[in-house]
Amino acid sequence: MKKTWEQAVSDNLWAAPAVFVTVAFVCFNFVGGETAHRVGWISYACGWAPALVMLGWCGLKRRAIGVGGVVSFSLLGIFALLFWLNHG
Repeated sequence: MKKTWEQAVSDNLWAAPAVFVTVAFVCFNFVGGETAHRVGWISYACGWAPALVMLGWCGLKRRAIGVGGVVSFSLLGIFALLFWLNHG
């Protein structure tokens, strides 16, 4: 079954924080240096944007966030703690 345009966009926006967290992880652990740490924190912070946009969209549509939202916010929360403990 083919997904609707809205469902495809929704799936991609819920998955987008993983890209930002991956960039932050690479900056923190493989690049190193003060500039890389700043870029890592900025990248991590930008990862919240798609998740918050989808949270607002689901609120407007009065829908549950579903598994994608749970995974997205869990990923951001877990890596916030890990990044803060290691590079805070």
